[in-house]
Formats: sequence, C-alpha cells, structure tokens
Amino acid sequence: MNKKLIQMKKKLLYILLLPVYLLLSQSCEKRDFINGTPSPYIAIEDLRQIHKGDDVQMTAEKLSEAHMTTGVVISDYESGNSPEGVIVVQQARPGKLHGIALKVGSIASNYGLGDSILIRIQDKQLKRQGFLLIDGINASDIEVVGRASSFYRRNVTGSAIYQRPNEYESTLVKVVGGEMFPRPEAGQTFNGVKRMVNGADTLNIRTLASAPFSGMEVPRNINVQGILLGDPDKEGIMAIWPRYTTDIEDISDPEIPGDLGDMPLIFTGYCADPEGGDGNYEYIQLRANADIDFSEIPFSVVTTNNAGGNQPNAGAPPGAGWATGGMRTLKFNLTEGTVRKGEFFYVGGHQKRINGANSTQITELNWIRAIPYATSGGDGLGDANANILANSGHPSGMALFVGTNINEASVPVDLVMFGGTGTVTTIDSVNNLGYRVANNDHYSPFHRETGDAQPFFSMGTNQYRIPHFLPANIGIFVQLGGVFNTTLRKWETPRGYNGHILTKQSSASELEEGEFITQQIE
Repeated sequence: MNKKLIQMKKKLLYILLLPVYLLLSQSCEKRDFINGTPSPYIAIEDLRQIHKGDDVQMTAEKLSEAHMTTGVVISDYESGNSPEGVIVVQQARPGKLHGIALKVGSIASNYGLGDSILIRIQDKQLKRQGFLLIDGINASDIEVVGRASSFYRRNVTGSAIYQRPNEYESTLVKVVGGEMFPRPEAGQTFNGVKRMVNGADTLNIRTLASAPFSGMEVPRNINVQGILLGDPDKEGIMAIWPRYTTDIEDISDPEIPGDLGDMPLIFTGYCADPEGGDGNYEYIQLRANADIDFSEIPFSVVTTNNAGGNQPNAGAPPGAGWATGGMRTLKFNLTEGTVRKGEFFYVGGHQKRINGANSTQITELNWIRAIPYATSGGDGLGDANANILANSGHPSGMALFVGTNINEASVPVDLVMFGGTGTVTTIDSVNNLGYRVANNDHYSPFHRETGDAQPFFSMGTNQYRIPHFLPANIGIFVQLGGVFNTTLRKWETPRGYNGHILTKQSSASELEEGEFITQQIE
C-alpha cells in the first residue's frame, strides 16, 4: 500500500473519530472514556436513578466518583409560587430532559429564573418529600456560570405523566384540556390545592397565597403549564405549580344554543385501514343536518382503539370512558371552519390522502380538523398513536360531542362502533366503566321497551357493531348509508355499511357519491 494512501486513510479516521471525541468529552456521562478517568459530573437522569425509595447519602462511590451536576433554574422565586426553600433545575441533553429539586432554604431568592448553575452534590442527601430533592445545599455548593434566555417545555397528558413520572418530575410541562373537579362554584379561586382531571388521570394544581393569580376565579376547563412535582401531601399524586397568571388558560366551552336540535351532525363514513401504514392517514366523514360555524359552536370527535396492550387500563374497560386518553382514546377539536346543511366534512390525519401514502390528495374536501396524530397525539386527549381506529380484534369506534371538554360522564350526540364481539376491553357493568352511548339509530342510554338504564356500549341492547373488513390493508372506505330526516331529526332508515374498495388513484368524488352514501330528506 503506498504512503499517500495510508496518510489519506489516517486523515479520514481522524475526521470520523473527532465528533465522537468531542461528544464524549463535553457530555455529562458518568465516566470520561477518552481519558479513562471518572468525570466530575453526573447527569440528572443518572442521579435520579440512585434513589430507590429510601434516603441516599451521595458518597463518591454512589456517584461513580462524580461530585457535581448542572442545570438551569426553572423555578421563579419572584413569582411567589414555588415550594418554600426550594429551587428547581432541569437539564437538557440530546433527546432527553430531566430535572431535580434542590433544598436550599433561605437562599432560594439568590437564584433567578434562567440561571445556569453548577451544583456540588457529594455527601448531600437524596430524599423524596413528595418530590425527589437534594437536601442540604448551601450557597458554597452553587456556582452561577451563565444565564439561559429560553427553556424547554413539553406538552404532556396525564396518562404520560403517570406512566413515566420520573421522566417528567421537576421539569416544565403543559397539560392541555383539563377539567376542574369537582365543578367549581362561582367565586372559587385557585388559592390552595385544586384538582384537575385530564383523561382518566387526576393532577393537583398548587397555588400559594403569595402567587399573583391566587385570587383568579377557577374556570371549568383549562390548559395549564408549570413545574411538575410529586404532591407533598398526597402520595402518588403529581402536582403542577404554575408560575404566572399566563400559565393558566380558560378554555371552557361557550354556552350551547338551545335550538341546535338533535343530531346536528352525523357520522357517514370512515377509512380505518388505508393501504400501507395507517399513521396520519385514517379519516372520518360526517354530514351536517344544520348550518354550523365551529368557531361559535365547537364540537369534538373522539376515537377509540381497544387493542389489548393499549394503556391505560390495558386489557380492561376504559377508566374514564371516552375521556380515558393515553393510547385508548384520542380527540379532535372542531373549533374552526363552517359547514352548511347537507354538506359532508372530514376529520383525521393531516396527510389528507384517500388511501394511504402516495395516493390521491383530497385536500379540496372540507377538512374541519386534520392533525399529525401519530406524532403529536390528540387535541388535549390522547397520546401519539399510529393507529387510532383498529384494523382487527377488539371493538373500536368514534363518538361526537358538543363542545371540546369531555369527561367520563359526557354523553355523545352520535356514535359508531365497529370491530370484534369481545367485551373485555369495553364494558364493566359492575363498576359502571365503559363507553357511553348516544341516542341514535343503533344505540340508546335506555332500553326502548323496558326503560332500563343501559348507558354503555355492549350493555343491554347496545350491541351493534360493524365488522372488520377483510382482506386488511387494501384500503376500504366504509360507507354508512341510511336515510336521515333533517326536519324531524330522526333516522327513517338506520345506517348500515358498505365497504367501498379504494385504490391509490381513487378520486375524492367516490367518497360523496353513489347509492351507499347517507341520504337526507326533508
């Protein structure tokens, strides 16, 4: 091999290894593998893993010879709403974000929002006092080395928080679509501890009397952001500490006009199994029985997929019905756009294609809500999920609600269920857990002959479900048919089903034309 070629190979090897060296030498890993010596820094993620339930004295051995950690202060003493004598720092690393609380006592006011600090932690105690904290930090243990002007914050659901509390505790979070429980009375304020339900999960909102928003009246529904900590007075419950008035957003639904009438909107079709991957390509068709401006009268569509492994309540009935969230239910908020009586409109994945990837674009149709649910999750309910409408197995379906804030007791105005005949994941008649039904052509909250209550799907006569279509993964648009009287607001002919086979070249008109579409009569 000639000398020039050998030199070129050495240069190439150097170029390839240089980024690896830089990454390792600048990281907060437990060890410096380049030099073969212990690093003085430990990542907060690794620090949190040391605590196994009991207090821990953080010796050099426990810290793998490290003695410091780093973070950016996200608590704001000046805001008046931080745990007494505590500052909270979070640490961002590639693809990760973790935080820890520091018990500093009277010097908490010395450290401001955005301070980038080094913390000496060797021989301090790691404790859980509701939330995990490092106890005994003094002024000599903290060095301010810079200031951050922006902060990482994650949108999370209650379901995600309780599945991975160690990941989210002591970081900035935002929870969208919370319902205050019990329903707040007129004049009730945030001062103290208030409970908020998000999906099937409860979070506390903690507000000190010194917070500028402590006197703010509690609305029915909110989006809230702040620092997430384990609640110091309620074991197993997580609490959000808002920092500013702007951290609490009132999203309560407007009062719904009484003349809206029964079934103002109805489900008329769906594509649950487009050809290829389903994520962001599933969609639902509805038709309007009245003129609707969604900015004035909001609605929401909630889907459910009850695959046996889907959390929460895997393999069991949903803990909070349509509001369960997680991988079980996902919500689309219909808050913009308009639809005229008789028009079809659509809700679903943001790709807006008729039959999966590389098929006909159908952007010209009236899409009231289209979101990248496979990566971003739903509108305040539902984690990221590549399959919101099941292709096989347990029952799946969709429900329509007036307003965008729903809870376990919310009753839909329309409902379509499809899939297998099993009931293990859909109904628990003893504990009254399940999916509440609408009063429509196939379901009723009361037995229509005996008057007995049957509020859930799979209870009493509420057994109707459309079967899964085979073969799978070819792309089928399920047309629901039926005849609806828009004057009497009732079904003259109940909906059925027809599997219209799509191709990659199918046109948008196939969804709204033909003998099997839902008909309207006056």
